[in-house]
Amino acid sequence: MPKFSLTIGNTVSLIALISAVTLAKNAYLLDYPFRIVVLIVCWFAMLYFSHCLGHYVVGRILGIRFRYYFLSKSMLSKAGIPILSKLMSAKVFMTLKLAERPKGLRGFVMFLAGPLASMFSPLVIAFIAGYDPTSSKILFALTIANAVFSGFFSFRHGCIRKAIECLGSTN
Repeated sequence: MPKFSLTIGNTVSLIALISAVTLAKNAYLLDYPFRIVVLIVCWFAMLYFSHCLGHYVVGRILGIRFRYYFLSKSMLSKAGIPILSKLMSAKVFMTLKLAERPKGLRGFVMFLAGPLASMFSPLVIAFIAGYDPTSSKILFALTIANAVFSGFFSFRHGCIRKAIECLGSTN
């Protein structure tokens, strides 16, 4: 399991998010079939790179310490959906290593921050894409589908489940 520093992980995430916003703002210059592909890539970048950064920023505000980033498989690998579980088993998902597992409300808020960030930060791209109503509608629909899908599976297998478990413990 290769490890990389918090500085590198956070920098990569910030650069990816800024690049996604910048690229989406300029995608209007592209012809339609290519434009929607670029906007969807930007949308996925917001979803992917905002998750751990959400955990990190909120966690640091709450005094939670992290050690490093590493690549792991998604918690969705446990979903029991054959194709999805197989795809999510690839160790390509940035993950934060906690110094110690937080408890109580602090842990609840920190664990909840990641899925909320990845559910709703793609809305930025959908709003930016307002110059193309068709693309914008597609991206809004993707965002709603992602929020429903992620909310359900995160509650069953991921960060929302971990957040709720924190409420059963005290810090």
